[in-house]
Amino acid sequence: MRTLVTGADGFLGANLCQELVWRGHDVVGSALNRKGKTGLDALGVDIRVEYGDVLDLAYLRRLVNAHEIDWVFHLAAVSIVRVAENDPYRAIQTNVMGTLNVLDAARGAKAVVVASSDKAYGDYGGVAYSETMPLKPQGAYELSKALEDTLARGWARFTDARVMVTRCGNLYGPGDVQFSRLIPNSCRRIVNGVPPEVHPGAWAYSREWLYVQDAAAAYITLAKKGQTGEAYNIGSDETATAGGVAHKLAELGAVGKPVDSNYEITEIPSQRLCSSKMRRLGWSPQTTLDIGLSNTLLWYRQYLGGPCGF
Repeated sequence: MRTLVTGADGFLGANLCQELVWRGHDVVGSALNRKGKTGLDALGVDIRVEYGDVLDLAYLRRLVNAHEIDWVFHLAAVSIVRVAENDPYRAIQTNVMGTLNVLDAARGAKAVVVASSDKAYGDYGGVAYSETMPLKPQGAYELSKALEDTLARGWARFTDARVMVTRCGNLYGPGDVQFSRLIPNSCRRIVNGVPPEVHPGAWAYSREWLYVQDAAAAYITLAKKGQTGEAYNIGSDETATAGGVAHKLAELGAVGKPVDSNYEITEIPSQRLCSSKMRRLGWSPQTTLDIGLSNTLLWYRQYLGGPCGF
């Protein structure tokens, strides 16, 4: 299968490319530019990468047509909440118009899977999200994802490709080089012999944590079996607070109790997913949170050059 992954140099993108290569796919990645260490570098994934902007429709059309792409996984986005809040115009332009361009360029593909987010649901007070719930975005990132989500599902009427949307829980695992996030930063601090840190307001924030390789497998399942125009929650059924995850990592790393970081964040306090629709396609998560965190810390010890033993 000839497959295109936009945002291939990111955390999920690199893991998805790795999984596709393992499964024998001919994979082409798209990335905005070549800057610093990427997820592909971190995981050692060797694929062809084309550089260009998803806001450039002509670039995307050339990419899809030149490589005769069958499947498209659209992950390119402004994906950091803080960045989106600081520049909402950029977030909405990239996440919405970039998605429109990908969908238009991929009219002749067999399947297109678009990455939305569980944050597009907004705050339901900790009630498990189902795909039938209205999207109630609050911040700039959430709004951009809700618009992208709605656009992709509606676009299914105008294309021969099957178009599916994913709403994933919080991803973690090997290959995440965005050290502003809780788990990568915690692992880096542990490798350096200091305890994890948690944003002062986020200790009790509850999330459903999904190992990135399970997420990659879910994306591939959707490309094979997903119903066009539909959204799918992808979660692990395992929730934990940010403080709880930091404590688990601190225990694994034997570095003492987590501490407060220097700045605050404000996000949805509690998020859970009902993923039964995804499970009916035959997918289920294979990695528990305890095993996933252990694997992740081991990977960062090796990647960052620290000792491999716990």
